Amino acid sequence: MLIRYSDWKKPTDAAYAFRLRPVPSPAVPPPGEPRDIRALAPEVLEAGDAERFEQRVRRWGGPEDETAPGERPYAGTQVLFEEAPWTERLDAAALEAVLRGTVRVMRAPDGPTDYVLRDHHMLDVVLYHYRTTGGLPRRLFHADRHSDWCKDSFLEARVPQQAATWWKLLEGLKRPGDGAPVLTEEDVLFTTGKAAPTARMTGRDVGFSTLVPWFVDTTQVHWRQVLARPEAADADWLSLDLDCFQPAPQLRVCGGLLRDPRFHRMMADARVRVFVLSPQFTRGGDKIEPWVIQGSRASSLRVLNLLRRLPRGVRIVAAGDEDVARRGT
Repeated sequence: MLIRYSDWKKPTDAAYAFRLRPVPSPAVPPPGEPRDIRALAPEVLEAGDAERFEQRVRRWGGPEDETAPGERPYAGTQVLFEEAPWTERLDAAALEAVLRGTVRVMRAPDGPTDYVLRDHHMLDVVLYHYRTTGGLPRRLFHADRHSDWCKDSFLEARVPQQAATWWKLLEGLKRPGDGAPVLTEEDVLFTTGKAAPTARMTGRDVGFSTLVPWFVDTTQVHWRQVLARPEAADADWLSLDLDCFQPAPQLRVCGGLLRDPRFHRMMADARVRVFVLSPQFTRGGDKIEPWVIQGSRASSLRVLNLLRRLPRGVRIVAAGDEDVARRGT
């Protein structure tokens, strides 16, 4: 009998198991007071698990732009979360703060909580949201040019990066009480699209950035197919990486998602929406060296504001990302 590796050995249940404990009194911090996720994690994880997480999982550093000789304002890990008043449109100053490594958190009255991240550190978002609300995801819809999934061998061989391994880390994150995973890999609905290699984009493709778990049919990851799955209606968390829609060749591949009424309903009904800037990838490619913000601030801001307003009936009328995003703001 053939037994799959994943059926008999899960590294997340050993070195990468992190146990949540009940939060007796969830509390939302006051606006304008940044909270360090490294200080909050011990409040929601069992004794020793927060320290072990910091030892075993790395966070990305920031972009290496040098704004003046010796000054690199973005080169720092994303560890701060800051509550801000709800607004449907962000400005350049708000985007700049996120690029410098502070996650912006906005809570709509009787609506979703929006997280705007520079780096795709999903486990940090789950821990922060659990600490402030007591809520955990039931199912996650993940739209991204990169899968952010890794093989077991990658997880076991090194201290991995949270942004590139979070599917498995969420499976290793255990709910209080029954110890079940917060989300299994099967609970992630992944959709992607990739512009043709001949498209005009900078950066280089490294191939393995679109790996998916063994049970995912790579011929069924188009947004139309993913939205047609019955379980898509159960997605209460959304993860939207802006590099899925930038630059213009990417929008031509994935822009139809933004016009689909099913996606609009998903955006309106979600309890949590995570928007990831991924500034090093929004000009194309999977790996860019050096890691700098490729002049994508204005385009990213337009796309971000467009995405966040979709439930209110924004009409998308063109195919290029600059034109679409400009008309959507």
